[in-house]
Amino acid sequence: MKLFHRRIWVILSFAIVLFSVAAPSHAQQPIEAGNPIDGYPIVLDGKELFRLKQGVPGVASAKERSRLVNDRLVQVAQDESVSPTSIRVEEQESGSVIVARDTVLLTVRESDRFEDQSRQSTAAQKVQTMQSAIEQYRHDRSVQKLSQGIGLTLLSTIGLIGFLVMLQRSVSRLLLKIKEAQHNHALDLSIQGFQLLGSSATGYLLTSLLGILRLVLLLGSLYLYVPFVLSQFPATRAIGNSILSDIVDRLNQATTAFVQYLPNLVMIGLIALFTHYATQFIKLVIIELGRDDAYSWFYPEWIQPTNRLATLLIVIIACIVATPYLPGFNSPAFQGISLFLGALVTLGSSSAVTNAIAGIILIYTRAFRTGDIIGIGETIGEVVEKTMFVTRLITFKKEVITIPNASVLNSNVVNFSAVVRIHPASHKPNQALLLHTTVTLGYDISWRKIHEVLIQAAETTIDVLSEPQPFVLQTALNDFNVSYELNAYTNHPELMPRIYSELHQNIQDYCNQAGIEILSPAYTSLRDGNHSTMPIDYLPENYTAPSFQIRSQNQQHESD
Repeated sequence: MKLFHRRIWVILSFAIVLFSVAAPSHAQQPIEAGNPIDGYPIVLDGKELFRLKQGVPGVASAKERSRLVNDRLVQVAQDESVSPTSIRVEEQESGSVIVARDTVLLTVRESDRFEDQSRQSTAAQKVQTMQSAIEQYRHDRSVQKLSQGIGLTLLSTIGLIGFLVMLQRSVSRLLLKIKEAQHNHALDLSIQGFQLLGSSATGYLLTSLLGILRLVLLLGSLYLYVPFVLSQFPATRAIGNSILSDIVDRLNQATTAFVQYLPNLVMIGLIALFTHYATQFIKLVIIELGRDDAYSWFYPEWIQPTNRLATLLIVIIACIVATPYLPGFNSPAFQGISLFLGALVTLGSSSAVTNAIAGIILIYTRAFRTGDIIGIGETIGEVVEKTMFVTRLITFKKEVITIPNASVLNSNVVNFSAVVRIHPASHKPNQALLLHTTVTLGYDISWRKIHEVLIQAAETTIDVLSEPQPFVLQTALNDFNVSYELNAYTNHPELMPRIYSELHQNIQDYCNQAGIEILSPAYTSLRDGNHSTMPIDYLPENYTAPSFQIRSQNQQHESD
């Protein structure tokens, strides 16, 4: 593919050279516009020699006269048999006639005199100018000059191809380095700990900017190459010189504009410098506020978000102050963009602002931290990310749920991890989360025995603490059963589903071992003839299901 591109450039370069050489060398460049006051120019090979302001009364106007002189001068210049030194002045009654061998080029009359010069001096000066112009015209079209132009064209073409090859190789190397850094996550762009762009986004941005830079350099090299080549040959020299002059004018304008903009640029630099040191100072103040022994009302977890908010506020103020110093600040385009962005923010950012304010409130109310196990409504999970706008949870089923901060603020937040953490200010020992589950059992079983069995089931459950000890509360005396609430402590809220599952398993096992059926009392009261609901492993070997019994009034039993 690279070889194909190189061939294309070589073919294009030689096409330009061949076109320049093969173009008709006798093509006269268009005469520049004149007017009756300043006169009409006499031009040879795109260069103005002098101007004619007077015509020949009754014969030709000044414009027609200048066109005739131009045509004759070109014919003489192209006729190699006419020597430039043969151009002479012949004095006649009509005036000083300038002739080249047998061709009359121009008749200088009294009205054609230049300022206080005599007619003869004016004619001699014009002859000298014509001779020099014809010599230069023929020199530019000589074999030596054309060979020099072809040589410079070849060198410039080789230089252009070399530059393009070097540019392509450099860009390819930079792209490989960007991809490698992006793969290693080394392109994260952050300011004062606030991440503006991730590695992928920064890599994409750098790749796009590199592509734009390559395109600019490619077009710039062609923009210089083409007029340079065109300026090497007479047929296209005027076009090439015009383009080169335009380039120089634009560079001069750009340089002038840059010099005029320097005071504003210095002011923007001072604002940026002040902003940098202001953010550093604020950062030191916030870190000092967050020290453990400094201020009890400022918590360490507030350091990072407070630093981000303060930095963002300072940067916004700095941007507002620096805006008037930006280029094109008073232009209609700048004002139009400002109005559009203002309307866009006003109309479309209401929910975003609400979520951002809710996010700030959640930070300073310390409702939860990253890594806590919390419940928001019916959703329970671990906090994996807290941003300005949303909170992300990962549930025990490994489902990632994103909740807008406004919804979080308007909901009841249950934090299962807050009591487990050590408070950095008071240095209190860890407290434990109290788990609880309810079992309903009949009145026919001693509550003391039930308490003992349930506590044994809790103590044998993994990740349930022995201190504080588990305990049982009787929460209700129902019509047919008693509600027993088993309470057990744990310092692993992230394992709640597994702890509850194992706790329920142990309750079943220990109740079965103690001969306690976890069954509705309404069923057990009518169970004559039905097998026990306990697993067979917990029943005696000689166990048989009871038969149905009917009791008569005289208390005698009869079997069916």
